[in-house]
Amino acid sequence: MNVCLIAPATVFAENPMVFPPLGLFYLWSSLEKLGHRVAYRDLSEDALPLEGFDAYLVSGTSPQAHEIRRIGALLRAHGKRGILGGSHATVRGARCLEYGYDVVVSGEVDDPATLDEVLNAPPMTSVTRPHEPSLENAVRPERKAAWRYRYAIEDEDGKAHPATTMFTSRGCPYRCAFCETVEIWGTKVRWVPFATVKAEIEEIADLGFTGIMFYDDIFPLNKPRTLEIADVLTYYHRREGLVWRCLLRVDLIEQNGGRDYLQTLFESGLREVAVGVESGSNLIKSNIGKRTTIEQDTRVLRWCRELGIRFKASLVLGLPGETRETMEETRRWILENRPDRVDLNTYIPYPGSPITDAIERGDTTYDIYWDRDLVTEEFWYKGKGLSRSSSSLTGTSSLRPEEIADFQQRLAAEISGIPY
Repeated sequence: MNVCLIAPATVFAENPMVFPPLGLFYLWSSLEKLGHRVAYRDLSEDALPLEGFDAYLVSGTSPQAHEIRRIGALLRAHGKRGILGGSHATVRGARCLEYGYDVVVSGEVDDPATLDEVLNAPPMTSVTRPHEPSLENAVRPERKAAWRYRYAIEDEDGKAHPATTMFTSRGCPYRCAFCETVEIWGTKVRWVPFATVKAEIEEIADLGFTGIMFYDDIFPLNKPRTLEIADVLTYYHRREGLVWRCLLRVDLIEQNGGRDYLQTLFESGLREVAVGVESGSNLIKSNIGKRTTIEQDTRVLRWCRELGIRFKASLVLGLPGETRETMEETRRWILENRPDRVDLNTYIPYPGSPITDAIERGDTTYDIYWDRDLVTEEFWYKGKGLSRSSSSLTGTSSLRPEEIADFQQRLAAEISGIPY
């Protein structure tokens, strides 16, 4: 079978060709194991080919919903077999059949046996696949197209290292109310076998990359395993100068050795962390079930600064219970601590998150609201095109959306000297 893998255009991003769509790369590997001929197109740069293929496998995220719909309509109009999977299909399920696809898949289908079943499913089929209990037999992603994506991590001397992405686990044991990750991966963390992780790092280095972005929800979650991986990274850091970046939780850093743990990771090449600070207010953190404190964020930021690890803080305005005072707490924290990078957003109610699910079923647990006619699957939040970077979709009992948007705009201007 001739199969075309399709990555929808990332129209909301200033530079869409940064992080490769690893989900499609896993499918690529499995399709070749099954003996299929595979082509890959990223519609951020490529045209959608409408001839020469027996099936089109599309995978995308909720911010790409507009493009996912557009592709489905085109495939249906030209009589082509379209199969939709990925995180958006997982959280929206069978309703995505309305987009024009023949098959919609919720869950994981990257193992060859499951993929073969999906390829042969009858039209108008919604397939729900439970997570495999372990990742012992997980395939490695095919990285033939990895160099099409242009991402770099700077070392301590400012040298930019070409980087690519990888996962060493799937799942998150936490359930932050604003996050849809649990709906996609579940709360049980499953680990890619260490031998596979080691082989992937070796392959990435052999391809010429000297940077890795680990996309696990919490890379340093399991300290013994993290240190085992760090030994491999240390080898390539010393030999190739390889550096890396990850997502982390500050409470886990404190629980697992604090500054000493970070120093060990720094010595293996860790040069930047992305931290979901979310708010400078502990009240807001509590409202969303974050289970970290702003004091912990501050301590870990200080340790990172001492060691030479860049600290990127992700902060969100317009979360449940937001008031002018809680927004001021966020402002003060940024200005007093000045993280190396700041990602300042207004809240987007992603499908599949506990907050969104509660509001959709009429639950009033969370002090938040939004216009149902405005917040559809086709929202935009950053970058070029149909941007909502200067607006807020949500309001609370204390603040209208316009007030949150105004505060965000003024604060963004005030911290403009801190890079994104």
